[in-house]
Amino acid sequence: MNPSVYHLQLHLKDQQFVSFKTTADLNTILNNPAIRRTMLTEFFSMNTTNRKAIELQLLYKDFPQYFVWSTRDKMWTQRKQGNVIGRIVTCHPTEGEKYYLRLLLMNIKGPKSYEDLRTVNGTCYITFRAAAEKNGLMACDNNLVECLSEAATYQMPQSLRRLFATLLVYCNPANPKELWQTFEYPMSEDFLLIPNIQTDHIRFLVLDDINNILHSLGHNINEFTLISNNNFSFSTSSTIMQQPTDIHLERNIIVTTADLLLHTKLNKEQQNAYNVILSRIFLNKPGAFFVDGPGGTGKTYLYRALLATVRSKGFIALAYHLIP
Repeated sequence: MNPSVYHLQLHLKDQQFVSFKTTADLNTILNNPAIRRTMLTEFFSMNTTNRKAIELQLLYKDFPQYFVWSTRDKMWTQRKQGNVIGRIVTCHPTEGEKYYLRLLLMNIKGPKSYEDLRTVNGTCYITFRAAAEKNGLMACDNNLVECLSEAATYQMPQSLRRLFATLLVYCNPANPKELWQTFEYPMSEDFLLIPNIQTDHIRFLVLDDINNILHSLGHNINEFTLISNNNFSFSTSSTIMQQPTDIHLERNIIVTTADLLLHTKLNKEQQNAYNVILSRIFLNKPGAFFVDGPGGTGKTYLYRALLATVRSKGFIALAYHLIP
């Protein structure tokens, strides 16, 4: 039997998502202590009060192997059966402090609070980034390898190239060439499907796409030593100049794990629309659909589920908001 996957919440202090009915009283919601309890905050609490958790000193991602989360009671209890894998919700490097919080959670065992995570050798640093630096987590490219390795298990090659380019720009890797050599294959898998294509041309296409993304971020591939000939030139004009900006931006959107799971929570009516629309798309048949319903009935949720699925399959999905 395959193990279940626990998607572990990730949020900065007091920035967790709170869901409630539109008819609920706002003051009642704000005064309810349960809204402050999340998988992450209760993980901290267990590391302070629970004897077994204190004894085991677990990483956040390993916690579900020993404890079960109750969505109703918002608390962890000791696991008695079952085999699970914990996965912290993915986070893009451009999200700043949230990214470094995740980095610390992936490496620090048994933290008792946000402040505890920011404390190194008795000094509590102001930012998670500073704490990550003091813990030596940014002294080499190990965290970037881990980030790309995890992304390669579920992201499309196009999204992986976008992530790779973003890491080059925002995370200043010590050895970009080594990162490129390690992840060249998973970043090339879509181009490998082209019939009778030569290896050198595949590499050109991958590097060309990475260069396009770097251009959109204000950089150039020749700023990084990815191949032996650092002065990489393109025999054709960059594809970013051959397509509208909105298409280029859309095709490089990163689909999160949370969005990929949206379709599992659709109601009967939403699921019917979801199936009909995707059937047309994947069968390459034209179609126009109008989704109608009063506010709050889940139209936007359906749109998000559709966009996530379509984009995850490598299709270009353009989303426009039409104002009457």
